Amino acid sequence: MRRSIPLSWFCLLFLHFSVWAVPRDLVRNGSFGVDLRSSWALTSKPELAVERVQVELDGAPKWIVRLRVEPVVDGDSWAVRMSQTVRVFLNKGDSLSLRVRMRSPDGCKLRPYLEQSRDPYIKVFEGAISLTPEWKTYTIEGITDRAFSPGEATVGFHLGFGKGVIEMTDVQLIRQGEMAAAPERPTVKDPESMISNASFSLPFDETWRVSGDEKVVMTLVDAEAPGFAKAMRLASTPADGDKPWVVQVQQTCTTQVYPEEAVYFRAWLRSPDLCRTTFVYELNARPHSKSINQEVKLTPKWKEYRFVGRARRGFRPEQSQIGFFLGHDAGVVEIAGVRVENWGLAEGHEFDETIDFWGGREHTDEWREPALERIERIRKGALEVIVVDGEGIAVPGATVRVEQLRHHFRFGSAVSAELMVSDEPDAKRYRQEIERLYNVVVFESDLKWRSESSDRLAKTEKALEWLRQRHIAVRGHCLVWGSWKYVPASVRTFRDTALRQACQQHVTDYARRFHDKLYIWDVVNEARTNTEVWEETGWKSFADAFRWTADAAPDALRCYNDYAILSGTEETRAGVAERIQYLLDNKAPVDVLGIQAHMTIPLVPMDAILATLDEWAAFGKPLEITEFDLSCTKDLPHAAYFRDFMTAVFSHPKVESFLMWGFWEGRHWRSREGGHMFRLDWSKRPAQDAYEDLVLNQWWTQWEGATGAAGSSTLRAFYGTHRVTVAMNDRTASTEVQLAPGKEATVRLVLE
Repeated sequence: MRRSIPLSWFCLLFLHFSVWAVPRDLVRNGSFGVDLRSSWALTSKPELAVERVQVELDGAPKWIVRLRVEPVVDGDSWAVRMSQTVRVFLNKGDSLSLRVRMRSPDGCKLRPYLEQSRDPYIKVFEGAISLTPEWKTYTIEGITDRAFSPGEATVGFHLGFGKGVIEMTDVQLIRQGEMAAAPERPTVKDPESMISNASFSLPFDETWRVSGDEKVVMTLVDAEAPGFAKAMRLASTPADGDKPWVVQVQQTCTTQVYPEEAVYFRAWLRSPDLCRTTFVYELNARPHSKSINQEVKLTPKWKEYRFVGRARRGFRPEQSQIGFFLGHDAGVVEIAGVRVENWGLAEGHEFDETIDFWGGREHTDEWREPALERIERIRKGALEVIVVDGEGIAVPGATVRVEQLRHHFRFGSAVSAELMVSDEPDAKRYRQEIERLYNVVVFESDLKWRSESSDRLAKTEKALEWLRQRHIAVRGHCLVWGSWKYVPASVRTFRDTALRQACQQHVTDYARRFHDKLYIWDVVNEARTNTEVWEETGWKSFADAFRWTADAAPDALRCYNDYAILSGTEETRAGVAERIQYLLDNKAPVDVLGIQAHMTIPLVPMDAILATLDEWAAFGKPLEITEFDLSCTKDLPHAAYFRDFMTAVFSHPKVESFLMWGFWEGRHWRSREGGHMFRLDWSKRPAQDAYEDLVLNQWWTQWEGATGAAGSSTLRAFYGTHRVTVAMNDRTASTEVQLAPGKEATVRLVLE
């Protein structure tokens, strides 16, 4: 079978080609041919309302972006902005022009700029522009006063000068003059070494640096590792509470690296004291952003460890470094045969890695067989089909087909109202996948208090109608998130009674407005850590929020939602449990407990997941997994853990719902960390195949049989909606049946 190359790789190849062979436009998606958020960052409170629309311009259809700006009164102009990092190398003295075609029916003002990407945000150029209602091309120019690596410069627009609509297209950042031909880049067959003295045959201090002062002693010893003569022995004595990087050995990389190139890190290590170490490849200045950051627990035997990472930005020579963090544990670590190579745009399958995704935690498959048995027992019910003729006489030998149409258990995702009402191609595909895959959704931001605007609510109402027509249930998220940064700016000055009244009014208004459109509300979100509102109003308001919701929307369930329950520490869980117990002790009408489940590496074993679910079930409330994602860029472990996690939670009798916090790379808050299920070009990651195999295949009833002598047939089917069809000769009959927990179903069909 031919292996298709993902579109994302073509994009990366184009990026490298465009840097050198097409030297002019340095902005990505400047004509907004694809979803805006795939390339531009939007910063605003309340959230900036954005539309990508097609208009007639110069006699031809043209994509533009329409920004509805509503800055906070007396807010800073830069607090509302649209920007993207420049992903090419800029040289000192480059002459640059930012060109953009814009208009504003409201005469809005904005400030285009090119600046250093981090504090102190030194500007290469900037300029204030007052727009007119007519389309016009504007140009701002400047000359770089220093060199920038990819990711070190940002181009954008400050928009927070006043309320109104701004429309733009054809954004270009142009470098004047010709550039040199593209240099040859490393490949799998011809990788480039990024370090020297990898075998420690040269004087050590000419290449390697050891930091940690008196906390580490380094010596060179004869190596017993295969193929290497010398090893570096480091005896470290970090203090209790020290960070891992307090003791480390480093080397500066002397080569240039481009964004997304593969850095392959290999080394032989051992530790008679079972010490931990962390491999890093990083920027060698603040903020030390890392492209490889992998912790391992060593053994007394020599072993080669192999890790690969994509350069998250470009690095000039001597701008990046590799290192080993040794401050985890006191003891001896020996290192030999270090190799760090740039493999260019090599794909993941080219590498043989040794990553311990579990961080040394014990994990077995002993949980799996009991979980599968529980699924058969708790997620299925008996369905009896009786077939008779027109005179009520049993019909033996009739064919019976049962086809599931809908799950009773809720499977879903967070979604964007904007994409659900847009006409752009990605939005249409977005809706198709929602309709195909999910029976429940939650709006990621559209119902949050701080995001409130008339335009957003109008889009949300339209999206809700689309969902209602397709019988897709909707969670409400969230009524109160108790931090100043999560309430509207107009409310942040309120205190005591005024703040309590504002919270009560908002809860009542939203609960009433959407009472017939949502089956549940996350009434309060994350009260363990977001406490400012409750501390100001008194914690009684925390419990009262559930009463206010019940009064305004008595038919909607009420959920308390919090995070780090499955992946956090015992202290974290105890803090959340304390909040839940407070609600129960104060007789707050809480119906459901929401578990967010934003998972990362190292992975949490399934027996620990199930034990925590048991712990939470002891509160006596149904559980929902409300915001699952897994930050893992490696496709295969991402898929394997996703499958296991879904299987474990589906097997737990208290869990009634499983929602991901997004599914498409173009609209996923953790796409950079590998949290998405569909890539930007809508190709599926293996985890998406796992989801579909479970939800639409293994946990989906498709059954065919025949009636016995008594004219009946019985099967066990997954709870949900099913179409039952019976046939005998040329006679057929069919009906739909609901199979729900605790209710065995009998269907009687007549063959006339």
